[in-house]
Amino acid sequence: MSFGVDGIVSGMNTGAMVDAMVAVYSLPQKALEQDIVDTEKKKQAVAGVMSRLDALDEAIESVEDEDDFKVYKADYEDTDAFEVTTENGAIPGNYALQVNSLATTELEVSQGFDDKDSTGVLSKGTLTVTYGSTETEITIDDDNSSLSRLASLIDDIDGLSAYVLNTGADSEPYKLVIQGEDTGADNTIELDTSGLTSAGTVPSFTESRAASDAEIEINGITVTDSDNDFGDAIPGLEIEVYQTTDSAENVTVSLDSDKIESNVQSIIDAYNDVIKHVAKNQVYNSDLGIKGPLVGETTVQRVLRRMQTIVSKEYSVGDDLNSLSVMGIKTGSDGTLTLTSSDFGDALDDYLDDVVAMFTEDDGFASDMRDQVDIYTDSVEGTLESYKDSLESRISDLKDSVASYDYRINRYEERLRQQFASMESMLGGMQGTSNYMAAYMNGSKK
Repeated sequence: MSFGVDGIVSGMNTGAMVDAMVAVYSLPQKALEQDIVDTEKKKQAVAGVMSRLDALDEAIESVEDEDDFKVYKADYEDTDAFEVTTENGAIPGNYALQVNSLATTELEVSQGFDDKDSTGVLSKGTLTVTYGSTETEITIDDDNSSLSRLASLIDDIDGLSAYVLNTGADSEPYKLVIQGEDTGADNTIELDTSGLTSAGTVPSFTESRAASDAEIEINGITVTDSDNDFGDAIPGLEIEVYQTTDSAENVTVSLDSDKIESNVQSIIDAYNDVIKHVAKNQVYNSDLGIKGPLVGETTVQRVLRRMQTIVSKEYSVGDDLNSLSVMGIKTGSDGTLTLTSSDFGDALDDYLDDVVAMFTEDDGFASDMRDQVDIYTDSVEGTLESYKDSLESRISDLKDSVASYDYRINRYEERLRQQFASMESMLGGMQGTSNYMAAYMNGSKK
């Protein structure tokens, strides 16, 4: 709001004076706004610590069960006949695998017909279709006594597909083809046409392909399955068969040391990500005016100290290996962890049970770290979660204070401009009086 004309009587730049005074008066608000910026950065940095701790927790959780940690691999010569993959609980050993037959679906084909769309071609009555153990009755009447219409009705039966095949023959080229969708000897198709008694042709069907189970031999033992996926034959092995073989192929299942090391490296990487994030946000250089948002944050420092204690302490879960360092996982000068592949491989070869226990037992390293991470990040009582909440509350309070200052600054500026306007008005009145007196005195002298 403006009052009067700026400096018209006094000759002073009152507008600039007001702006300068308002700027000085606004300095506390500017400090509050900077405090908001700094607190926002601190909150984001703390949230970054929490998200990285969550990633560390997930990396540990993925291998916290023994079956998840002890990963196995299946080695065999490349073949198009089958594929073997390992899952949890695989049993190491050698397996001679031969594929004798594949699982098939049943296929039924009718005799040929000259017409596929005209009604009255088929005998009317009841056709009973049995697929596996499910029986379905189809009523053939004047409206659906064509070959194509019957194909549509059979195709509607769950698990069956049916269509009319045009063989291209000179006579009777149309055949009704019915196929099961499920492999296995139990999924047979039976077509009872005894209920078709009226005029027309009673369809007859020939089994073109029988429903059958897949058959393989594992170390000379015959194993059958209703489909081509043998997931239950050997614990922890998934065997998919695609072609028959003339002889047995050798499959070797052994510990996948490379995959185990990779999983452990993922834990180390997640741990190091926490350390590096904190270090990046704790950079301080007074000469350059650099101060990271986590400088002096004791809450975060306590988190790091506790994590470093967990990775360096000794555990009693194994007979020979009692710390991460013994298996090749060591802490560097910057607080990050490194894994020496050769040392870790030796530990797996010589002390597998101890290594597994360190990552899977309740009183081992992995469990200890997960418990500690939960203390920091729990959504209700987590130390860092509570700290982040307090920062959010502080930001909200600071924003309220800034908004309050807006009103006070506006009022202050209004008062100043009103006061300067009053001053100009008063000076104007005084100047008018002065001019009058000067004119009067000049007139009296004459």
